Amino acid sequence: MKIRFLLICLFMLSNSIFAEEAKRFAIVRDSDFNAVKKEVLLTDLISKHSYEGKYFKIVNGKSNIAISFNDNDDLQLKAATSYFHLSKARSFFVNSAKSQYVEELPQVIIRLDIKNVFNEVGHFANDNLNPQFNNALTVPEGAGYEPKEISPWGKEIWFRPSKVINLKDFKGQVDFGGSLKGSLRLFRNQTHMVNLQNFITSLLQGPLNSQSNLIRLVENSVLIELIYQTSDKAAAVFNRKIYRLDSALVPEIIYHEFSHVALSKSLELTHSTPVNEGLADFFAGKISNSKKLATNIKEYNLFNGKQVQKKQQYQLLFESGDFANSDFVFGLLWNIGLVVGNDLETQFMLNVADKLNTNVSIRDDLLNATLNTCKTLCKASLNDRIKLYELFQSKNL
Repeated sequence: MKIRFLLICLFMLSNSIFAEEAKRFAIVRDSDFNAVKKEVLLTDLISKHSYEGKYFKIVNGKSNIAISFNDNDDLQLKAATSYFHLSKARSFFVNSAKSQYVEELPQVIIRLDIKNVFNEVGHFANDNLNPQFNNALTVPEGAGYEPKEISPWGKEIWFRPSKVINLKDFKGQVDFGGSLKGSLRLFRNQTHMVNLQNFITSLLQGPLNSQSNLIRLVENSVLIELIYQTSDKAAAVFNRKIYRLDSALVPEIIYHEFSHVALSKSLELTHSTPVNEGLADFFAGKISNSKKLATNIKEYNLFNGKQVQKKQQYQLLFESGDFANSDFVFGLLWNIGLVVGNDLETQFMLNVADKLNTNVSIRDDLLNATLNTCKTLCKASLNDRIKLYELFQSKNL
């Protein structure tokens, strides 16, 4: 009898430990980087009937029950897509970046179609409080609140539902996570200040020089002001008239959010900063093996994506939270990776991230962390640091 009981216990234990596999349809990238629906293999499952695995559990909204293989097709497509790409992202950090922190992470809850605002004490804000659409976020663990019967929770990734938004209702936010009008306002103010400083300098250099500079600087400021004052009309003419984002169906967004989890050892999951978001973008690009993020996927994403190739010079305003989701840091980190070499860049950048904290600057903290990491990891330390200095100088850093 005892032997039979032990055999039953071992059988039950084996079902919970040994991984299951299942084939499901998901959104993936083809060889031309287009989004296609394809049957994929989901690994490391611990359930034969739902999207629950050793490392990820996919749930719907505020539920804590894994989405079933019998749920509706749209929800299953999101569940399979997010599970498949999260597994790929985890494998990258464990096998390529050699992250012990990621290897030891407990199961992460993935919430699909959740509209609630995150609450640091209550986990979920009230259902009627500012429902969210068209984005994704990674939330930190919480202790819960026993008087209100709110249980503790671990790190989670939330993918919002998609919602079509008309440009006229969107108030200028036409960029991928940024505000066109707000960005132009900061750029205008910065440009006017620089022009004023340059003009004062030219006055000190002599009247002939100041006269030519006056004309050029005034023309520059007038042009910037004209662009700023007409930005809403220009956006209405040249940009799409509607926007929406199904973040659980865009592979690079999934990689980006898991990268936040992977980097949370030193970069807290509290708020977005240019460096935090840029590092997550870099790893998302490496996992997807592409210099572009969230592009060529119009069926699920009508926002603008990100690209390494954009030629941007450093501006002080890039340190602002308003530019957390701009392309600048993504492009800078990608070029740093080219300097240090493909065989080193992932571990190199993980080492850089370990030297940073949540509130860091691009010009000081990120550059110093990069140069200090190069001292210890770069194969030709001195030459590579010289190349990094040249890169920073070319970016106006």
